[in-house]
Amino acid sequence: MTGRRALDTRQRRVLAAMLACNALVFLDQTAVVVALPSIVDDLGGTPQDVRWTITAYLLPLAVFMVLAGRIADHVGRRRTLLAGMALFAIGSAACALAPSMGALIAFRALQGIGGALLQPLVLSNTTRVMPDERRGWAIGLLATGGTTFLILGPLIAAGILEAGSWRWIFVINLPVLAVAFVVARRWVMPSRESRPRPLEPVGVALLLTGLAATVVGVTQIAEWGAPSAGLIAAGLLVLAAFVRREMRLPQPLIRVDLLRDRLLATSLVALFAIQFVVLGSSVHLVLFAERGLEVGTVEAGLLVAVAGVFTPLLSIPAGRIADRRGPRSLVIGGLALASAGLVWMALSAGRLSALLLLPGLLVFSLGRPAVFTPASVGPFATLTSERRAFAAGLVTESRQLGAVMGVAVIGAVFAAAGEASAGADPEVVAHGFRAGMLTAAGVTAAALVTAAAWMPGRAARPSAELVREGARGG
Repeated sequence: MTGRRALDTRQRRVLAAMLACNALVFLDQTAVVVALPSIVDDLGGTPQDVRWTITAYLLPLAVFMVLAGRIADHVGRRRTLLAGMALFAIGSAACALAPSMGALIAFRALQGIGGALLQPLVLSNTTRVMPDERRGWAIGLLATGGTTFLILGPLIAAGILEAGSWRWIFVINLPVLAVAFVVARRWVMPSRESRPRPLEPVGVALLLTGLAATVVGVTQIAEWGAPSAGLIAAGLLVLAAFVRREMRLPQPLIRVDLLRDRLLATSLVALFAIQFVVLGSSVHLVLFAERGLEVGTVEAGLLVAVAGVFTPLLSIPAGRIADRRGPRSLVIGGLALASAGLVWMALSAGRLSALLLLPGLLVFSLGRPAVFTPASVGPFATLTSERRAFAAGLVTESRQLGAVMGVAVIGAVFAAAGEASAGADPEVVAHGFRAGMLTAAGVTAAALVTAAAWMPGRAARPSAELVREGARGG
């Protein structure tokens, strides 16, 4: 027997609960993007608030995800999973009731902390309950479900907005989480490490402070000017102190010394760049669609979905090609496609036509799985099993940092070059969008040059399980 029929009752129920939680974490990354103009109009926010609504969710993901495993070592994997579900549910309920943009942004941060605990524990608890011969299949399901809901998020949000209020985007999380919580509490077996690694609160504080200062500085630079530049400099200094500390610890949060591996280092650059442009461009594509092209929420959701349509279709084939030939050619080709698509979108923005954007969106969409999967799994082929866990943390962190910085940097460029408030001149909005997409293209082009110069060729063969796991990023 294969697939679902080969599993017992516990395994089926745990897998179903984990699939639901994984889907929600991905869904809330993109569903809210389409609702942002409606949220701002309803709560009286500014374009800066738009960016903070996304950043407040992504920043905790970038910081606390690296701590989730350590917490689980101490308090147990089931307890950490349930705590993540509870925080995500409380954050979702609070977002649905938020009376102001400031409150919504704060509650999105709570959602992000819950998501940071959830996502690593979803994978951990799934692999622990599955029999050895079904682990790869289960990880493949998680990967496919996550990327599918990442793409469906804008369409689901558009449907909700057409039928009612943006608040229902958060409300729909609650019954799913409630059922998943009950199932997990009943069927996930308690487990923890007998000799847990230290939590390292100083490192977490440095990482959070450094990232927050840098992101705030970049996001506010158009309004604050010199003080923002000082904040960015301070944030980078704190991050440098974090790296210095991590290099000295016997059990660091992040093994930065692994960056000496050229394949891993260049793969991280590629992942940072592609996630930078995916999230950064998605947020501002919605603003451009609704404020510049003056289309409805359904059309805006479709445009964002088109930008990711090939990810669930091509992630596994891309992984198989990388398995045979190594990641280099796919990563370079994917970054070239992403750059070309972004340049097309930038150059066609001034025509204020959604149809003219489509070729660029499709080319960009082709580039995403060509980078995500090979760059996520390729580096593991040259690492020992002991180092793979630390490398997985670096892969996850590079994706999250890219997403956070993409929203901040592209948002700052958009704000400096254009305007995205309600009633703004469409041509001014288009000018801001053009500047943002050219910036995004510059980031992918820089990653392309780095990969072409430094990424090694074909490496040893990665496992099928790693190929499936790499699909989760895209």
